[in-house]
Amino acid sequence: MRGCGRGVLRPRFQLAAALLGACASAFAQTAGTLTLVEGSVELIRGATLYTATQGVRLGDGDILSIDPKGQAQIEFQDGAILNLSQGARAMLTNIAPGERGHAEIAVLSGWAKFTQKKSGKGTQYRYLTPRVEINAGEATAVLNAGDGSTDIYVESGALRFSEIGRKGVQRIARDAKGGEFITRRGEQPATLGSRLSAEFVKNMPRHFRDDLPVLLERFKNRRSEPKREHEVTYAEVEAWLKAGSAIRRNFVKRFEVRSKDSEFRRKLIENLREHPEWDKVLFPGKYAPKEPSNPKSAQSGTQR
Repeated sequence: MRGCGRGVLRPRFQLAAALLGACASAFAQTAGTLTLVEGSVELIRGATLYTATQGVRLGDGDILSIDPKGQAQIEFQDGAILNLSQGARAMLTNIAPGERGHAEIAVLSGWAKFTQKKSGKGTQYRYLTPRVEINAGEATAVLNAGDGSTDIYVESGALRFSEIGRKGVQRIARDAKGGEFITRRGEQPATLGSRLSAEFVKNMPRHFRDDLPVLLERFKNRRSEPKREHEVTYAEVEAWLKAGSAIRRNFVKRFEVRSKDSEFRRKLIENLREHPEWDKVLFPGKYAPKEPSNPKSAQSGTQR
């Protein structure tokens, strides 16, 4: 019996160990790591706000808010690097490995610089801003995003970009190469040229003039956990809830639990025009199926 028990349990243990190993390997391949932090960094994971420091691993759905005078650098296992600076807000919307090896990062506002190794085998990164979608390819580029504008300087390599309309409609994709500067203002078509605007040069973070440092190896055996602060308030996610449809598409499910908070609910109702998809959560009775009328009951009532 003892021998039989060992024989039965060993394969199960080996299977469990293999599955755990596969999960750990998948996480290691997909997670980004905060390798450089200056100033405070707020992390929204699920519907909870944390404080993040160097060594924190990041995953799908994580939202970062950077100190107005600070920076935070995310490095991925395939060599891609994203540096967020001067109050930038970004969300890793899809960095898990897909069948096509694509990853998506939304930069809602602020400054960012991204780069990727020229291996040809890494994940293909796509960056979404309120006005432009960027397929990064193997480019190194600096972008400054705002609600009504996006500026992009392609430092090296080449990328493809397309304009995003107010209703989420994308226009024909265009190519840009090293040395070119892309500007988009409001709903106007983007302009592409070789001359950077004086304002862009003046306001660009100074460390963006240099190559981004490669620091990931330092965190190979070092890991930090974010510090939990509190459940998010409406003000802390308001800009995201009012973002374009491509960016906010999963927010109802994600933040529905917060709609039970009276203040969060009040602000949702107050700003419902900006995010009408919340109407079903706030007023479910409006969408409940109506009971069909019973002709026999009506006739019986008439006879009485």
